[in-house]
This record gives sequence, structure tokens and C-alpha cells, in this order.
Amino acid sequence: MAKKTKVNASRRNFLFGAVRRLKGEEVGDGPIAATTETIPLLTRANGHYAAGEYEEATEAYREYLKIEKNDLDVRLQLGKCMYAAGKYAASRVEFKRVLKVREKDSEAIVYLGLTHARNGNLEQAAAAWEDFFDISNVALLRELNLQKGLIETRDAESPELVAEAVEKALRG
Repeated sequence: MAKKTKVNASRRNFLFGAVRRLKGEEVGDGPIAATTETIPLLTRANGHYAAGEYEEATEAYREYLKIEKNDLDVRLQLGKCMYAAGKYAASRVEFKRVLKVREKDSEAIVYLGLTHARNGNLEQAAAAWEDFFDISNVALLRELNLQKGLIETRDAESPELVAEAVEKALRG
């Protein structure tokens, strides 16, 4: 079996970690993102996700998480993948797992609310979105505030339209 090498989780170090390892340089002692064993799994999963092959991506992300159980970024990506595949209950579980550790994760908060909206529970969607605050994404912040207001005043047209409006703002 090949020796496992740990890789720093910062984006720059994650991308250039293989080059540094080949050169024999130190990879640092930051958070651990993956091992040489799991990088191909993650690459495959991301490729499937980018191609819209959500079933295959879900399978690859799960395989990765069997080895790297604490990788919250991949867990978030798995949740988004299952959400895109229409598996709202399963994706909700992943978003809640992320939020247990990173309580203010903006992306997990938005998607958690979306899973509730897609399942027809607008009150829970609005409750989830209460914790959202990302000043760098003003358009999304405005849309969430608008939708929360419509939900609270019972003026929201339908759960599907609420989810579609938030998804549109999320795409930018």
C-alpha cells in the first residue's frame, strides 16, 4: 500500500501541494484536506459534479468521506450535489452536519433553508435563513430578507417559487 501523505487545506496549498511534494518541500501544518489516496476520488467527484452527473458525484463524495470523515468542505459539496439531484432530505442531513461544526457557514445556511422550501416548509426555511449574513453577497442577502418577509406575512406565492428566487440569487 502506498504511503499516505497529508496535504494542507488552503486552496493554494491544496492546488500546488502535489508539486511541492514532488520537489520535496514541506506542505505546512495547516488543516488537513486530503491524502494522496483520496485526491483522485475528489477529482473524480468534482468532475462528475461539474458535468451534472449527480448520482456518480454523490457516490464518489461518499467514498471520499469514508476516508476523510471530517472534511466539511466536501460534506458541503456532497449536500449541494444531492440537492441538485432533488434529494432534499438527504442533502439536509449534510448541511446540518456542516452547521454543527461551522454554525455560521453561509452556504450551508442557504441550502438548508432551500431544502425546507423544496419540501414545502416555508416557516423552517425562513428560520434557517435567519442566521444568514454575508455582506459580500448583497443580492442574496436582499433576496433572503425579501423571501423571509413574504413568508412571515403569508404573502409567499409557493414554496417552489421561493426556492427558485433564492436559487437565482445564489447563482448571482
